[in-house]
Amino acid sequence: MNREEFLSRLAARPAGSHLPEEGVPPQRPARSEDLPGAFRDAATATQSQVVQGDAATLSAALRQFSHGTAALAQDASELSRLLGDVEVLPQGSDPFAAAWGVSLADAGLASTGSACLRREEGRSLLPSLVPPRAAIVVRVRELFWELGDYLAQAPSHGTVHVVSGPSRSADIENDLSIGVHGPGEVLYLLWEE
Repeated sequence: MNREEFLSRLAARPAGSHLPEEGVPPQRPARSEDLPGAFRDAATATQSQVVQGDAATLSAALRQFSHGTAALAQDASELSRLLGDVEVLPQGSDPFAAAWGVSLADAGLASTGSACLRREEGRSLLPSLVPPRAAIVVRVRELFWELGDYLAQAPSHGTVHVVSGPSRSADIENDLSIGVHGPGEVLYLLWEE
């Protein structure tokens, strides 16, 4: 195939394209006072699941999400109130053998439906990166409108990992694949403490 044929094939695929129109700036959502509602809307748009509620509601959602399998947990002590009787893999287990992972976010970004997780000593990012399914707990009191709002008050040390729904990868022909470089299914749990 020559260059022109290749480019014409790409141009003929607008229905599958996820790229913005050329010369059109991306639209930013209007700032909302209803941060949990905006978070739910934005996360749902990324094909993520969202459950909001108290510890009992979220614990039930985690049991259902687990399908009876053990979780790779970021730090079981921080999540123990929500995990209840959900089985957690012991420390040192092979993270690639986990069917799902669970993490506690440091913040949620309502404008994009994203969760911010900090990597610090003793806190692994593996539960949100390695298993094919990830559950991420976001405290409602830790919701911010956008990343800049969170970074303005966040500690300056450590790495911030931003999860914006299931992993998406596209090849040169713009074929989108879900879950290739991270979880293919994401459940956000908005915790009303």
